[in-house]
Amino acid sequence: MKHLLSVIRSHLLFLIYVLGADVFFAFLLWVVDSRSFQKISLLLFLFSVLSFLLLCVILSVREDRIERALSEYVREPDETHLDLLLSQLRGGEKSRVDTLCRIISEKENARAVLFTKNEDYEEYVEAWAHEAKTPIALLTLILDNQREELSPELIYKIEYIRARLSGSVDQMLQYSRIKGGRKDYLLEALPLREVLEEVVEEYRPLLSEKNFTVVNEVEKETIYADKRALTYMLGQIVSNAIKYSSDDPRLCFRMEGERRLSIEDNGIGVKKSDLPFIFERGFTGNTGQARKKATGMGLYLVEKIAEDMHFQLNVASEIGKGFQIVVQYPDVGAEK
Repeated sequence: MKHLLSVIRSHLLFLIYVLGADVFFAFLLWVVDSRSFQKISLLLFLFSVLSFLLLCVILSVREDRIERALSEYVREPDETHLDLLLSQLRGGEKSRVDTLCRIISEKENARAVLFTKNEDYEEYVEAWAHEAKTPIALLTLILDNQREELSPELIYKIEYIRARLSGSVDQMLQYSRIKGGRKDYLLEALPLREVLEEVVEEYRPLLSEKNFTVVNEVEKETIYADKRALTYMLGQIVSNAIKYSSDDPRLCFRMEGERRLSIEDNGIGVKKSDLPFIFERGFTGNTGQARKKATGMGLYLVEKIAEDMHFQLNVASEIGKGFQIVVQYPDVGAEK
């Protein structure tokens, strides 16, 4: 019924035109034969109105069929459904719809090919990154087994190279993971202090190079997160603290209220004008030489991971007074 009313409204001007023509012919009839005017003019008006309503009903039924055929084609855009759709059309509209559907089909096929290529590329990047972890593991094995036979300077260089390579490979994997269609996060209860200690240990060579003082005031806190993603996220924050450190560097982990982890350093800081943009991809700011060499990917990935795990990030900083990021994480355990 709604569809019929819609058809009537869309053709209302046509009805007005027909009724106007009826008035004109009724006037001519009155001029020719005034005695027959009343009966014939009434029949003329009734015939016009009924003809209009019948036409609207026919059009409504036809449009319903076209709409159903179009919906079926959209759900399954194959040749069979296209033929069914075209069978409901006439003349020029059939040709135009056929051309449009062919274009849409070509675009859909191109999109499917592009999607397949993108999946292949993602799989290649992930496979390469996992292969790259083999030499990194070998470096770790050399350090563990031959530490006493190597000079302190060589040990430091190998640890430095291993940390840098591992960080770059992890960044590639996380970027691929975030941009890919598959998100395999496994949320579990994690002891936050232990996770922080693992991250600090991973970056120990770089922290030692800059003579960092690391303070971990976090005690028996539990966080529900994907361990791999959380470790990477915290590692990027630690890595930034190392990159943008100042004299007598210090890094502190502590809780600021319920489920609010604060990570604070006393580095060179960030300009207030740059703070709204630090999570944008490729943004590095213009503070110091270290930022000029940065890629701007670290904090971008941190924010994307935080979004995926429903974390909230708050940052505060002043030039020369360090940088603070507060990670607010949900109480998933309580929700369960």
